[in-house]
Amino acid sequence: MLATVVAVSSVDAWLAGRRAQEQIEKQLREIGGTLAGASFPLTDNVLQQMRGLSGAEFVVVNRGGAIVASSFKEAVAEQLPAPTAGQEPMTFQRRVLVAGETYLHSQLSLSRPFRGREPDVLHVLYPEGRYRHAWRAAVLPPALAGMAALVIVVAVSGMIAARVTRPLHRLSGQVDRIAEGDFAPLPIPQRDDELRDLALAVNRMAEMLMRYEQQVRRNEKLRTLGRLGGGIAHQLRNAVTGCRLAIELHGRECALPDDEGLAVARQQLDLMEEYLQRFLSLGKQETRPLTRLNLADVVERALALVRPKARHLGVELHWSAPADLLRVAGDADDLAQVVVNVVLNAVEAAAEAGAAQAAERTAPRVCIRLAPAERPGVVRLEVLDTGLGPAEHVCDRLCEPLVSAKPDGVGLGLSLAQEVIEQHGGTLAWRRRDNLTCFVIELPRWKVEDGHAETVGRG
Repeated sequence: MLATVVAVSSVDAWLAGRRAQEQIEKQLREIGGTLAGASFPLTDNVLQQMRGLSGAEFVVVNRGGAIVASSFKEAVAEQLPAPTAGQEPMTFQRRVLVAGETYLHSQLSLSRPFRGREPDVLHVLYPEGRYRHAWRAAVLPPALAGMAALVIVVAVSGMIAARVTRPLHRLSGQVDRIAEGDFAPLPIPQRDDELRDLALAVNRMAEMLMRYEQQVRRNEKLRTLGRLGGGIAHQLRNAVTGCRLAIELHGRECALPDDEGLAVARQQLDLMEEYLQRFLSLGKQETRPLTRLNLADVVERALALVRPKARHLGVELHWSAPADLLRVAGDADDLAQVVVNVVLNAVEAAAEAGAAQAAERTAPRVCIRLAPAERPGVVRLEVLDTGLGPAEHVCDRLCEPLVSAKPDGVGLGLSLAQEVIEQHGGTLAWRRRDNLTCFVIELPRWKVEDGHAETVGRG
């Protein structure tokens, strides 16, 4: 574009100078033709008047070289070139020095003689300085216009570079960084144009790639855990079997009435054996039928397993079964494990916060509430604790696999809990309310109508 502007401006200036030259030569040729065909004698006075009209100097000489008439005040006969033979068209290509000044020179023969003499020769001399001044006056406007256009083009090019080229370079750099594994988002331009849409698309692509990479890493971790867990599960099942036998022998030899500790230990061993069996049977596509359950009984069963640890950590458990039967369709073992995971997390969080706030002398506590939800056909289970809540960097990913803020956490408890709840058609969510952390489980309620049972969905 810059070369085009320069070329057009140069051609325009050259044409303007050419037109000025042709105009001057045309004017002098017309004056020369007029003088050559004049019916009156050419005197000094006439030639001086013509100089005033055209700016050129005129000298008439005879064939002998003597001056007949001149617009010059001084004698210049010896400084004029010799007359040429024949009649030639007027051209101003020759330069001559006359009276200390350079002139563009041309000559022509007068068409008729005067006073019986041979035809005289008319010398036409145009000052070179005046010619150059006229040429500059013609060339300067288009040249200045071209320079102004060049400045404007440079400014516009700079603006285009600032608005288009540089953002494109940034986008190109961002794409290169994405290819190298850096998914940091690019600042979004304020102007609402195609570049902003492109930047948004690149950021969306980076976000999707980041999520995909995280998912791949999680899957790899889970696959690795699965490989390791298969061997560990066999060893644990053997250890559980030995532990069960030892507890049964201890119970026979040291039988005590209402030994709650042994009962809880047996229940925990039963759960461990069942979960190990499930783990070892993964991939066999076994389906377990859902049965009608009183959710309060499931909670009671889970709390029986949690109370010993809560007492050990000094955490108060507040629970009272609702008066109404709140039945759901589900797997009792799976739902009990969900409640155990959620309540255990609450107990540990409340205990940790209680230790940090021991000076306030406020006992850490966990409250479990079971009631119908505001929406019809839904049962809501709430678990509230006095803990500080999940860490900020895991809040948005709390139920994802392998995400945990605990130093010794694995990050599978809430993930498995959410998976089980979703398989039952429910939801698992959490929030902070009144300095309490509240986990909410909602499940479709079992409804009996017209003598048959059905599960009421969430609408």
